[in-house]
Amino acid sequence: MPACPHCGFQVRAGGAECPLCGSRLTSTPPAAGGTETTPWEDPDAAFPVNLIQTWRQSVFAPAAFFRRMPVEAPLARPLLYYLIISVLTAFFVLIWRSVGSSVLPVGLLGWNDPLMPLIEFFLEPFLAMIGLAIGSLVLHLLVLLFADRRKGIGTTARVFCYSWGPGVFALFPVLGPPVGFVWSVVLMVIGVREAHETTSGRAAAIVLTPLIALFLLLVFLATLLVMLGLTGEVLDW
Repeated sequence: MPACPHCGFQVRAGGAECPLCGSRLTSTPPAAGGTETTPWEDPDAAFPVNLIQTWRQSVFAPAAFFRRMPVEAPLARPLLYYLIISVLTAFFVLIWRSVGSSVLPVGLLGWNDPLMPLIEFFLEPFLAMIGLAIGSLVLHLLVLLFADRRKGIGTTARVFCYSWGPGVFALFPVLGPPVGFVWSVVLMVIGVREAHETTSGRAAAIVLTPLIALFLLLVFLATLLVMLGLTGEVLDW
């Protein structure tokens, strides 16, 4: 029985997709009628149906979604999708902060001023664009290191944009934001794997390496601050 080249799962001979990870096992031609695309980029699809369909497909059927995502098309539509999702996420966070919920993390600009949540909401499009630029650049540098059949940075940026859908889980406090973040990371791994035609292991390395590096940096800084605080107390004593 053959094994999936992406995850190693034993698959049925002649199958087109891996039942475990959803990776394509054979080259399949595009659907009849021309080049495949996403509902959001389909000129014949109406708003907001195309937005809802794209969100549902990218979040709940990511392997098939990223497999048919056009990789050479302009970035304008994915960028607009990313901004819509980012603003919706910020809106839900604003609602919870406005009612005094303490279950969400402290904002970038602080909690003390009651206007801060509103200011952060209006800054969200700019912060989202900065995050997209930095995230896409870092991911693509790792794509160049790990992926064999890599494509351009525009493909990586498209994956980043369409992986942002679970951010709207911020609608639910406590578990919503962390679940949305983890889900987005999983979608990014699948998207990198499908768009750049690499393995699940390499895609995971591409996505998780900067996150692990950032986590270790934060731990180092926190440890350094604690040590400096203890040193100050010893000197004062």
